[in-house]
Amino acid sequence: MQRRTPEKVGDVLRALLEETSLQSRMDELRAADLWKKVVGEAIAMHTSHPQVKKGVMSIGVKNASLRQELTMNRSRLRELINKSIGKETITEIRFVS
Repeated sequence: MQRRTPEKVGDVLRALLEETSLQSRMDELRAADLWKKVVGEAIAMHTSHPQVKKGVMSIGVKNASLRQELTMNRSRLRELINKSIGKETITEIRFVS
């Protein structure tokens, strides 16, 4: 068995995440968790927890007027979420009943 140069555990895990494409899924989960921070407590109380698949964030909103307001501001919300993550993770936001 040959000795190798020591590597930091964090570097090894980061490389593993990138190799297995888990990094993008981790970013999507982080984006969903950022929803409450981006929109605030009051709005987050009236929406369901976001689901993110393949860059599309889906959020349940029962109140029609709130859904309309969020729809009009979805590009700004997407920018804020992506900026918080540091990369273009969310490509689209959908508000559903």
